[in-house]
Amino acid sequence: MRVNLRKLRQLIIFFAHHNAVKPLGKTKLFKLLYFADVTHIQTMGEPITGVEYRKFPFGPVPTQGDFALKELQLHRLISQKRISLPNGYFMREFTALQEPDMTIFTAQEIKTIHYVIQEYGKDTASVLSWKSHQEYAWLFAEEGMPLQLASDKPSTKSNNKNAAAIAWVEQWYATPDDQPPEYWDELEEEIKRHPINFGDEDFGL
Repeated sequence: MRVNLRKLRQLIIFFAHHNAVKPLGKTKLFKLLYFADVTHIQTMGEPITGVEYRKFPFGPVPTQGDFALKELQLHRLISQKRISLPNGYFMREFTALQEPDMTIFTAQEIKTIHYVIQEYGKDTASVLSWKSHQEYAWLFAEEGMPLQLASDKPSTKSNNKNAAAIAWVEQWYATPDDQPPEYWDELEEEIKRHPINFGDEDFGL
């Protein structure tokens, strides 16, 4: 499918403009783009932007992502600044300098984009990276190679089985590090009691 760079640029501006996803660094931005495209593939059979995603350690990365970011910064449509995080680390946050042009998106695309905001907007970059690692396309791709995005969804039965496991892992990611040892022991036991089910596929292990 042909890449729609105009939609890619405006989708980046949309995420960088939306308060629900802040703070927004590159890792989180790239994962939100991925989930917007893959969600639209699953519901409508085609992506929003048409960009190619490749497998990297922190999850899917859009091949044209860095180019679009540099172009938007060059034209002063988004800005990037270094901010400190509560855990003592630093990140480079993207902020939109204008409102996105949503007229270029279809009604269904806008519905998908808002769904992604609601479903993934509050997640940290670490949580989104972990979630992207559970995607079939990422699991079966070779490092650095393109992901084969498909419209087939995992079964609802499998999703329900994994819901509790994902919830516990998300809690682990979201919990501050300054917890007593017994807290982590209990949380580890809960995670062990809720293993993730990958279905009946042969992973060639």
